[in-house]
Amino acid sequence: MYANLVNKNTNEVKNVKVGFSWTEFFFGFWPAVFRGDWKWLLIMLLVDVGLGIFTWGGGSLLFNFIFAFFYNKFYVNDLIEKGFEPSDEGDYHTLVSEGYIQPNRRFSHMNNNSSNDSSLDELEKLKKLLDDGTITQEEFDIKKKQILGL
Repeated sequence: MYANLVNKNTNEVKNVKVGFSWTEFFFGFWPAVFRGDWKWLLIMLLVDVGLGIFTWGGGSLLFNFIFAFFYNKFYVNDLIEKGFEPSDEGDYHTLVSEGYIQPNRRFSHMNNNSSNDSSLDELEKLKKLLDDGTITQEEFDIKKKQILGL
């Protein structure tokens, strides 16, 4: 399962995996390298080296198996702290259902989408009134600027 996260300040979009991290399980710290996730890369390297030295690699293997259950959640939560938000209601519900975020947590990006939808509905109604001859072009232009905040 995947979810899209959007940073409204930088317009950056990240498609993130939700659930067990097979890449972390098989490749250890390498997914963190490719994601640019330096915090978790350092933590994984330190634990892998520390456990690997004393257990001939067995402890490192066990750590990677256990950590694969949690890595994607940690990565997504770090992105949310950096200003990323679910791109739509579907992504929001995916993250809530998997326990990545709390059900009552709201994001500004999603609120803006709902206001944009109501604005579009209102503009469509105005256009219909204009086409029916109920309002003039001048009245339409004035109302359109009010709705769009221009």
